[in-house]
Amino acid sequence: MSETSRRQEIEAYNTATPESWKEAWQTDPPAGALSERWPALIKSLQTKVPLGSVAPDFTAELVDGGEFRLSMHRDRKSVLIVFGSLTCPPCVTNIGTATPNLLSLYARYHDAVEFAYVYTRESHPGKNIGPHTSMDDKRANARKLNALERITFPLVLDTLDGRIQQCYVDPRFNNPVFLVNRAGIVVYKSAWLDASELPQVLEDQVFWDARSTVDATIKKTYSERIRILREPYDPQCNERFKSVMELIGLPETGIGPVPGIDSIKLLGD
Repeated sequence: MSETSRRQEIEAYNTATPESWKEAWQTDPPAGALSERWPALIKSLQTKVPLGSVAPDFTAELVDGGEFRLSMHRDRKSVLIVFGSLTCPPCVTNIGTATPNLLSLYARYHDAVEFAYVYTRESHPGKNIGPHTSMDDKRANARKLNALERITFPLVLDTLDGRIQQCYVDPRFNNPVFLVNRAGIVVYKSAWLDASELPQVLEDQVFWDARSTVDATIKKTYSERIRILREPYDPQCNERFKSVMELIGLPETGIGPVPGIDSIKLLGD
C-alpha cells in the first residue's frame, strides 16, 4: 500500500463524522417495533467473528507501557474485550458510573476473567476532542480517559487505522463487547456495551471454566436476543453523559436523541 493510500485509509477511519448503527434504534417505531435498519445491523454483527469461532489474536500497546497479547491468556483466563473511546459517552458511563460497572465487575471477577479495554477512534469527536491524526493524539486521549475513570484493567491502544477493531467488527459499532473463553473461542458478543448484562455473562463463564476442569461433558446452549440497554435510564449515568459531552465540546444535537432523558424528566414530575 502506498503512503498516500495508507493516509487516506487512516483519515477515513478517523473521520470527524463517523457513521454509526445508532440510526437503527433512533428510528424505531413505538411499541416495540423495529426499524428497517435492524436486519442489516444484525447481519453485520453476526458476520465478523461469529459466535463459536476462534477470536483473532492481537498484540497491542498498553497505555501505561508494555503490551497486551490476547493469546497469552489462552488456557489461563477468559478475556472480556470492550471497545470504546473518550468521546463515546456510554462507554465512559459504563466504566465507573453505572451500577454495576466495569470497575466493580473487574474487582469481582479479575482472578478468573481478564478485561481488555481497546481504545478505538474517537466515535463522537467535538470541538475540544477531535479525531486522531497521530498515535500521540490517541495516547493522550487514552491517558485522559485512564486518569478520569481511574481504570484498573488493561487499557489497550488500537492502531491508528483501527486494525483490531476492524478485525472484530464493523467500526460503525462504537462500543461492542466480546467474551473469549480460555480456549480462545468467542462465546458472547454484544453490539453495544451495557454493564447491566455482564454479571450473568461473567458468572456463567466462571462456572463453565470451573466445571471444565472436572466434567468431561458440559451441556451448553446458544441464544440470541435484542434487549433494552439499562444504562441510559440511570439518572447518574445521564448526568455523567452530559458532563462527557461538555468535555468533548459536543452539543446534544451532534450525537442525536439521548435515550432516557425525557422519560426520567416525566418520572420526576
